[in-house]
Amino acid sequence: MLKILIAIITLIPSTLFAQELCTYDYLKKEIPTLYKKVVAKTNSLPKIFTFCSGGSHYLFNVTMFQKFNNGIGINRALEKDLFSYLLMEYDANSYSRTSLVAGKDQQLQLVTNFTNKKPFEATEVRQEVFVGGKAEQSISYGKSVIYIRRNNSKFSQYFKPINLSKEDRIYLEKFKQFVGVQKLN
Repeated sequence: MLKILIAIITLIPSTLFAQELCTYDYLKKEIPTLYKKVVAKTNSLPKIFTFCSGGSHYLFNVTMFQKFNNGIGINRALEKDLFSYLLMEYDANSYSRTSLVAGKDQQLQLVTNFTNKKPFEATEVRQEVFVGGKAEQSISYGKSVIYIRRNNSKFSQYFKPINLSKEDRIYLEKFKQFVGVQKLN
């Protein structure tokens, strides 16, 4: 698990080291390329949560956690609490969340939500995904659609403060070991 997490973080291009701050614009520019590199390396479509705080870029591979946790995933309620906790704990200024969904026509789509804390801004990118059969690189991408400033985004709520009991905080702290960090400066 740790080896794969380290490999994912090292995929961030070395040219990014000159950048001083990790921001919403950084995420919108870099995450699609980084995500596709993760897909190419693992030949899977993982759910990825990544966020910025100052000069650091943090990455949490939700799918890898599920594999490490005996197949037990993170449900929506836990995801909201966990992501809100991580954003608060690291004083994040922006985040992205990428996951695979099936559209109304059952076409697979890769959905990435980029959200900025202040001023609030949200961008959602939906891109068609095709999963092939036996080919070595069996994942390809189709057209994409971009939605900007979706104030009704449920993901904007991750920045809202949450009240956690001592037990909840202790439980959520256990996830911090699965968060990778890349210093940008």
